[in-house]
Amino acid sequence: MSRWLAACLVVLIAACAAPAPERGSPAQTRLSEAEARAAALARSGDYAGAARFYGEALRLATSLENPDAIAANAINLSIVDQWLGRDAEARAALAAVLDEPRAGFSERRKTQAELRRAILEAASGNLGAAEVWAGEAERRCATGCEYAAAILNVRAQLALDSGHAAEAARLAAAARERAQGEAGRGEAANALRTLGRARSAAGEPARALEPLRQALSAVWRSAGRSTMAAARPRRRAYCAARTGGRKPLSTCPRRARSRRRAARRSRGAP
Repeated sequence: MSRWLAACLVVLIAACAAPAPERGSPAQTRLSEAEARAAALARSGDYAGAARFYGEALRLATSLENPDAIAANAINLSIVDQWLGRDAEARAALAAVLDEPRAGFSERRKTQAELRRAILEAASGNLGAAEVWAGEAERRCATGCEYAAAILNVRAQLALDSGHAAEAARLAAAARERAQGEAGRGEAANALRTLGRARSAAGEPARALEPLRQALSAVWRSAGRSTMAAARPRRRAYCAARTGGRKPLSTCPRRARSRRRAARRSRGAP
């Protein structure tokens, strides 16, 4: 699964928290506790534990007939199942929303579920199915919604993976325009990265430099230096673009480090 898809998952899981249920019945209390425990485990990297508690929260929400909580927990369960490599279980979790059209889910939750399914199919290599689900989400978001940039980013990546670099660049540029403010920073970085890769794939490495540089800068600002290991593929893509794709991606960081060491030795540095 590509790193930008993983980023999309993080954005979705942050947005899929269900509103806190009104305190009252023991079942409502258990639902709130299960959701909080699942979210904490997901943040700590214990995805198996998170899946267990999201599953429990989904069962409780279903027993309470709470459509919003059902959708939120089904979507989050699908995310952690995918992180665990359990794609079939991830699809089954989404069926609680996608296969129940009369369950009273909001348009926002339906859009989230369709986008989630598109990401799942794309990460599994099922590009045709991913395009269908992305199209469903886009039609639901036709008049504008908070996931417009994410949908465009998914479509841009699908176009790039299908060999349509020009279309990928167009969609990525549109996603960058739709990603506004602090909330859109992650999608803006995704769009810039895809735009740079699309230009490089189209044989325009010089024009790929600026969006890749901006994407890397966004990663620095949002993640901080302590998490820059996750950005190494972006640095390599940027390095490869500078060389016109003539050198393997894996050699770029090592070559840069070698040059720095040689420069220090020439100055007598230890």
